[in-house]
Amino acid sequence: MILDKTPLVSIIIGMYNGEKYIRECINSVLNQTYTNLELLLIDDGSHDKCGSIADKFAEKDKRIKVFHEKNAGVSASRNIGLDKASGKYVGIVDQDDILDPEYINYFVFLLEKYDAEIATTPQPDKFFGGIHKNANRHDKIKVYSGHYASEQMLYHKWVIAPWNKLISLKLIKDNSIKFNPNFFGGEGFAFSIECFEHAPRVVVGRKKVYHYRVGDPQSGASKFRKSSIISSINAQKYIRDHLVECNDSLIKAWNFSNWHTYCDCLNMMIGSHAENKEPKLYDKLYKYCQNNAHVVYNAPISVQQKLRGLLFKVNPRLASKVINHFRIRKFSSD
Repeated sequence: MILDKTPLVSIIIGMYNGEKYIRECINSVLNQTYTNLELLLIDDGSHDKCGSIADKFAEKDKRIKVFHEKNAGVSASRNIGLDKASGKYVGIVDQDDILDPEYINYFVFLLEKYDAEIATTPQPDKFFGGIHKNANRHDKIKVYSGHYASEQMLYHKWVIAPWNKLISLKLIKDNSIKFNPNFFGGEGFAFSIECFEHAPRVVVGRKKVYHYRVGDPQSGASKFRKSSIISSINAQKYIRDHLVECNDSLIKAWNFSNWHTYCDCLNMMIGSHAENKEPKLYDKLYKYCQNNAHVVYNAPISVQQKLRGLLFKVNPRLASKVINHFRIRKFSSD
């Protein structure tokens, strides 16, 4: 797939103590078949060799810009990237993930051909060890409204994180969309929904061109922090307050997402054996998950998700135990 149009694309990677995988991640960006790109590496006050590794890459490739900052969190580092970006489209990449060589080429093709503001796929390639080759030879491409796309994300049918997408930088700038620096959990979800809510057209393909690492025990998603749980809950309130069109179907989807977030937080507490450390928070999560499990009954979700809701209704602790048993990335205390 070769494009006639080659607009500049900005790729943002926030780095914090990620020297284990950062070389592989950076190389996956530099080895794109689409070459008209800039790579913005934001060193968020790393204590390891992330910053020096980035500097060495920048010496060899003029497309790389490195920014060394004091530690302020993932939201702040990504916002610096958005402020410095100059491409027509922008993509967010996690420091331990890998891009398929066709990642940018594929998404730019979708954006340009279908005149959309956001290009994505419902799910990435999740890998533990080695990445999988793209098996979606026969692609299925559809264009949706931003509101429909928001619903799909709120029902957790599409990946909720800011990565695995290319987004119009004009859309972000025109609507003053930023990562909320007050959030240290759920910030990516809030950013994604806000972008989708302002997008007239979202184009969705099926090729899995983003490789998401699920086996890193050092990932922030694997660690229990009380602040992260509170942030995730507050991020859901932020999403509710920033919905552009609060119709019944969107509010119904948000109710499911809010309940799902509480359940994820409960899973984290139980998986980290933190119930006795924060008994009031544990009790709050437990009761909400159980009392609001009814949101799954009429939701357009899979049978597996409905069974999950039924189990949380009967016994939230047992539900979390079952879910955590099959989880590849185990939880740990901070």
